[in-house]
Amino acid sequence: MWAELNERNKAETLRVLVENTPTHYVLVRDDQTLTQAHDVIAAADIIAIDCETFGSADNPDGALDPWSGNMAGFSVSTRDYSFYIPLNHDERTKLTEARVFERLKPLLERIPNVMHNAPFDCKWFAVKYGVNLIDTLHADTRIMAMAFDENRSHRLKDLCTDWLRMPGDNFDQLFGRTPFNQIPLDVALAYAAGDTEKTLKLYDWIRGHYGKRDDLKRIEQLVFNVEMPVCRQFIRSDIRGIRFDTEMANALDAQFEREESELQTQIYTLLGEDINLNSPVQLSRKLFTDLKLPDNDNGSTGVRALKRIKKEHPIVPLILEYRAVGKLRQAFTSKLPHNVKSDGKIHPWHNTWGAATGRFTCSNPNTQQIPAKRPEIRHLFMASGPDRILVSIDYSQIELRVLAHMANETVLIEAFEQGRDIHSTTAALISKGAYTYEDIERYKDTDGHAAAKFRKQAKIVNFGIVYGMGAGKLADTLEITKADAQTIIDDYFRGYPGIKRYMDEQHAKVMRDGFVTDLYGRKRRLHTDIKAKERWKVFAAQRMGGNFPIQAGAGTILKQAIADLELILPQYDVFILLQVHDELLFDCPRTITATALDHIRSTMENAVNLRCPVRCDVEINPERWLKKVDADAWFNEDENE
Repeated sequence: MWAELNERNKAETLRVLVENTPTHYVLVRDDQTLTQAHDVIAAADIIAIDCETFGSADNPDGALDPWSGNMAGFSVSTRDYSFYIPLNHDERTKLTEARVFERLKPLLERIPNVMHNAPFDCKWFAVKYGVNLIDTLHADTRIMAMAFDENRSHRLKDLCTDWLRMPGDNFDQLFGRTPFNQIPLDVALAYAAGDTEKTLKLYDWIRGHYGKRDDLKRIEQLVFNVEMPVCRQFIRSDIRGIRFDTEMANALDAQFEREESELQTQIYTLLGEDINLNSPVQLSRKLFTDLKLPDNDNGSTGVRALKRIKKEHPIVPLILEYRAVGKLRQAFTSKLPHNVKSDGKIHPWHNTWGAATGRFTCSNPNTQQIPAKRPEIRHLFMASGPDRILVSIDYSQIELRVLAHMANETVLIEAFEQGRDIHSTTAALISKGAYTYEDIERYKDTDGHAAAKFRKQAKIVNFGIVYGMGAGKLADTLEITKADAQTIIDDYFRGYPGIKRYMDEQHAKVMRDGFVTDLYGRKRRLHTDIKAKERWKVFAAQRMGGNFPIQAGAGTILKQAIADLELILPQYDVFILLQVHDELLFDCPRTITATALDHIRSTMENAVNLRCPVRCDVEINPERWLKKVDADAWFNEDENE
């Protein structure tokens, strides 16, 4: 009954939607309406564009993948008209795809455009029809909305309902699983043309607010001088893609499968029976009831709980290793070959403002997660051809440099100026005089030496402070008591008083203003009006208030560098392929010179002026990612040839 009632309501909603179609919505179905669309678009100063896509019966996910799906049609709005142009609907028109793009492609590639979630639409137009909407992409209203409020929903219909008081229609509620190409054209017009009309109105609404306050003027500069160039760059990067060695991935997966099986056998031997190692209940019973290991976390068999007891029994490290290998298979060697397109490349989806901090995220696949500690997985990614090489350029300890700048911590600043190793500097500090900086440097690679232990602790503390790590998490990570961890943190702040002062000021600012900002004016709104019984939320807000400017600042420096490189990379026939944390992976000609790479590196280093120097490391990977060669030897060899 519910299903039947829902269908009746949906039919009524669609009927009303069609009846109320505005008169300035036009369905382009013949040469006359195509000419009208052409002339209106040609006279516009800016247009909004959106495409509607669909998959097939055996590949419904193709609606999200331009390499395997199809475009049902697209809508274009000016400030006077909204058009829907069908391409592949079951209900046919008098126009072919070729005719539509013969007339409209030159205009679409010339008129500045605005979209909501532009990477999606730009990729579809480029991959399916060779239409370049990237160079004329002026604004992405999703990014503009993120800059206004990073904590809310950024769906177009939610934004328009809340900000413009223009309620929208939810696709799933209207159409369910019906592919868009099966939707009647009068319904498609009312729905799709409304989307682009709302996009353009949302763009105008946000732009109208920029001039009202100085902080909003900074946000405008951030959006159009940094975020949009980066957005355009990574649409191009994702379309270009990176070659992937499927055959080697399958062989590596088989190797990991053997490792997994061998570890499983060792675990079963120690357990005395075969159990489902993926069952928390069965594993908990064996560990804490049968083997009587310390149960510190109420029977939990999670990674954090197991790390606490891994010295108690030889089975625990084996379980952790077994899970790690399984995760490598699940996330990479078994999965990545399925992401390879017909061109032999992986085309990831970089979301250039995917996190609330303004940092990148990535999906399908998430190339940011590919571990450097297992280089054989990065080796699966290859240069695009024999005449190309991969080059990675990575910011050196950029978050710690931003921390030194923000805190005006003279000890850290001097260490960076003198080129001293920051982790060894901190290690000497927390050793309380037991070791000098020179001692730490001398013995840092000597296994078992106390100096090496202090440096390992210092490295974790240095980055942990940036991410607001408390004594409990530090204790788990270092496998020490919470009291010892707190002592290390206290010694750290005592040695770096500027950092302690900065953190205290940020905590106070959060409580006073409810937000903090990074170097570029990017805001993080943190809710601190919490009842006393939820004090942990206040502590969390204060922790984020301290680390947000550091994380966001480092991320925005990388973005500023990407924007600065927009005009430089074409000079050397260089392309960005991937972004991994503070690293960029480039596709370069094999003949690229040391001078050219130095120009790119120095551009990245000069993207920001901090109180301490900013440094980047360059690695040359002739054939495979992370299979690096000595740069001096590489260029000397070229000169000799």
